[in-house]
Amino acid sequence: MIEEIGGARLKKSDFIGINECFKPIEREYKRGEIITTYSPENDTICIIKEGTVYLTTDNAENQRRIISFYEKGDIIVTCIVPESDNRIFYLSAKTNCKIDFVKYSKFTACCEKHCSKHQRIISAYIKKSHKKSLAHTDILCQQTLRSKLLTFFEYIKTEKGKNTFYLPLPLSDLADYLSVDRSAMMREIKKMNEENIIISEKRKITVIEDLSE
Repeated sequence: MIEEIGGARLKKSDFIGINECFKPIEREYKRGEIITTYSPENDTICIIKEGTVYLTTDNAENQRRIISFYEKGDIIVTCIVPESDNRIFYLSAKTNCKIDFVKYSKFTACCEKHCSKHQRIISAYIKKSHKKSLAHTDILCQQTLRSKLLTFFEYIKTEKGKNTFYLPLPLSDLADYLSVDRSAMMREIKKMNEENIIISEKRKITVIEDLSE
């Protein structure tokens, strides 16, 4: 069981009785399946128990864009969407997934017992969601391809607490997440290897230099 979500540490005992609060419905999805679409009418919270999920949309040229990615322990609210005509945001299973579905109204309303675990889950979701959105915005605002990569690596390195880590996304999907050309991204990663800034072995990255300097 995940014990920490977005910096808010959850005790294992906090998860005891969560079913009593939320009464979730568990569903399983195969790799590549569409889980659900975002809509103001979609009164749903998704709690990922296993697997990796992408939030994606298509741009004006019908090219896929990865808005965010979610892993075990993440909570997704599917009824909060930006005002956009004819734009569809949808969740898809990158890997085989197991997901709990909870009514948004149950998630946001305190249960009858006003239990601390319920409040901690909501607090953890708000903190992690805000942190994830700010991180992606910061990455996209970088002016060069190298800066985008270095900023992304710095966030992952800080999250994992070590200089060597595995990317949470395949490289082809990372290009979509960064909104860059994949071939150009691969050339930049090769240059960074040659300049001894990083060592990359497919999805395994070792940061040699201090990227914060």
